[in-house]
Amino acid sequence: MTLRPAASGPDASTADAFDDVSTAPATCRRPPRPARPGPIDALFGTGPAVTVHVPPGEYVLEEARVRVGHDCEWSRERVTRTDTTAVRLRVGEAPAVSWETGLGPDDDLRLPGKAEIFGFDTDSATGCFADAGVWEPLRLLGERHHVREEPGAGENIPDSMYLLRTRDEASGGGLVAFATTGDGTCPVRVGHSADGGLAEVVVLVAGMPAVLRDDSADDTETTPT
Repeated sequence: MTLRPAASGPDASTADAFDDVSTAPATCRRPPRPARPGPIDALFGTGPAVTVHVPPGEYVLEEARVRVGHDCEWSRERVTRTDTTAVRLRVGEAPAVSWETGLGPDDDLRLPGKAEIFGFDTDSATGCFADAGVWEPLRLLGERHHVREEPGAGENIPDSMYLLRTRDEASGGGLVAFATTGDGTCPVRVGHSADGGLAEVVVLVAGMPAVLRDDSADDTETTPT
């Protein structure tokens, strides 16, 4: 709340008093306000964090899921859940046989980053695959869809780790956003096939649950799906 001086003079209006000369202290109670979506920069940042050269085309997006089962001490029942641990842009049909770390423009493998992880940072538990050549138009489309909820600017993706999709009609470039399981740095891995060609780009969005071999531990089982 901003405190403003009262209007003075017979012809003064309330607008004449809006001169921002007084501000309520930070400790002053403020009435609650309806939540509003934040700017799209809070989701995707101001530019691509990691870029990989991918030939123009349409590619499959996939997610790696792990089914975890354990005995719950509270319900005293067998509980099973499925978690997504990674998302992947599949570029070729050949499997990846070698891997390299996806680096940003300022990253140096000789200088380990936070927790010795290279990737992209997020404080909104969100990342995306996007055409870096038309990043700004795609970012604006994402803002129009996510923040302003404009019809035709994009579409939500239900029942998936992938959240929303936008497409720049002029260039054909696209953006697909996905959720991560938390904030921090998400590692990016670039896979190459046996002939050296690009096979896939993988983002690790969660840690892989440990597979316990000792049944006497807590009888937990992990199965990739």
